[in-house]
Amino acid sequence: MTSHAPSPPGSGPVPAPGAPRLIVVGSGGRPYRAYSFASLHARYTLSAVLSAEPDWQREYLDSYAVTDLSDPVAIADAVLALAGPDIASAAVLTWDETAVEATAAAAAKLGLPHLSAEAASRCRDKYATRTLLAEAGLAAVRHRLVTSADEAALAAAEFGYPVVLKPRALAGSIGVTRADDERQVRAAFALADGAAFATLPTGHGILVEEYLDGPEISIDSAVHGGDVHIVHIARKRLGFAPYFEEVGHLVATADGEPWADEVRALVTGVHRVLGVTTGVTHAEVRLTSRGPRLIELNARLGGDLIPFISALASGIDLVVAAAELAFGRLPELTPTRGNTAEVRFVYAAGDGLARPLDLTAAAAVPGIAHTAVLAGPGDTLLLPPRQAIPRLAALVAVGPDEAACARILDLAEAAVDRTVDPLPGTEAAA
Repeated sequence: MTSHAPSPPGSGPVPAPGAPRLIVVGSGGRPYRAYSFASLHARYTLSAVLSAEPDWQREYLDSYAVTDLSDPVAIADAVLALAGPDIASAAVLTWDETAVEATAAAAAKLGLPHLSAEAASRCRDKYATRTLLAEAGLAAVRHRLVTSADEAALAAAEFGYPVVLKPRALAGSIGVTRADDERQVRAAFALADGAAFATLPTGHGILVEEYLDGPEISIDSAVHGGDVHIVHIARKRLGFAPYFEEVGHLVATADGEPWADEVRALVTGVHRVLGVTTGVTHAEVRLTSRGPRLIELNARLGGDLIPFISALASGIDLVVAAAELAFGRLPELTPTRGNTAEVRFVYAAGDGLARPLDLTAAAAVPGIAHTAVLAGPGDTLLLPPRQAIPRLAALVAVGPDEAACARILDLAEAAVDRTVDPLPGTEAAA
C-alpha cells in the first residue's frame, strides 16, 4: 500500500451515522461508474482501494488507499487499514474486471463474504469455463486452445466455418472476431494474439470456437448461498461485423419469451459448475438454433451502464444488490417498475481526433434519461478493431417498449455531431 488518506464527504444523500463500511476495490471511468459510487455513498460508509490517487471519486469517499490491484496481499492490507478494528462488520466489493481474482483472494484471506478465488479464476479464464462446462455436459461448445495461426486453421477446418477466435482472458469483446475462411482465421489469430486490455493477462493462447448463431443476450443475477436469482435479461446490440463491438444494450421483461426457461436453467447450471455461490454476476448467452449457449460468465457487475439501465427499467439497483451480497445478505429483488430502457453508444463518423461534444440537443429529446460524453477533445478514435471501445458518447432512453426506445434514440443520435478532426499526418493526404 503506497497511500492512505481521508477524503472529503460526497455530495448528495449522506449515509446515516454508523452505516456499515463498504470497501470498493478499483473504480472504472467516471461516465461508466459514477452512478455506482453515488448509489453506494447514499447507503454505506464508503471507502475505496484504488490503483492511483482518486480524482472524481473523492466526493463519494470517506477514505481510500492506493496500492497494486493485482496483488491480493496488498489489497488485503489496504482493506484492513481502511476498516480498522471493525473488519468483521465490513464488506469488500469490486466491479473492476482486472481486480476480480485478486479481490476474491484478498476477501478469502480476511474471511469476508465473497465468491471464491477459484470461482473467480474459472470465470476469468474462457478456456477453463469451456472445459468445465464440456466435462459437465452442459450445452457444450466445440472449442480448442491454440498458440499459432496454423493450429487455429486446423481447428477451424475441423469445426467447419464460420468460427470465432478470441483471447483467452480479456474483456469487452476485445480481439474477438468471426472468420469465414482460412485467410480470415489467420488474420483473426493475429488480431487476438496482439490484443490487450489494461492489466489482464495475455500470451496464454487463443481460443477457437464454433460460431454460435442467433441473437445475443446478457443475464445479470444475484447469487446468495448458491441460489441464483435472475434480475434481468438484456438484449445486446452488436456492430462492426465481423468483430463483436458492443454498441448498446436494452433491458426489458423476458416474460413469455419461448427461450426464457432454457436460459434460466443454463445460467443456473453454469453457476453451479463454475462454483459461483455469491455476488452479482453477468452472463452472456447466444440464443442459437440448438438452444441457448453460454459465451462467458463474468463474476462481477455488468459494464456499459447495464446496471444503470436495469434500475431505470425495473427499479432494482444491482449495485446495491452487489453490496448487500458482499455483507452476506440477500438483497431486495422485487421489481417496482415495468419500463424498457436502452443505452446506445455513439461512434465517430471515421477515424480521427475527437472534437468538443455538445449533447444538449440530444438530452432534450423526450424520453432521453441520461447522456454522457465518452471522448474528450483531442482524444484519438480509431474504429473497430483498431482501438478498444472508441466511443464518442452514451445515450440512454426509457420508454414503454423496444420500439419506443429505438425511436427516441434515433432522434437523439441524429442530434449528435459525429464529425472528428483528421489524424496527424493525414491532412495532406485528404
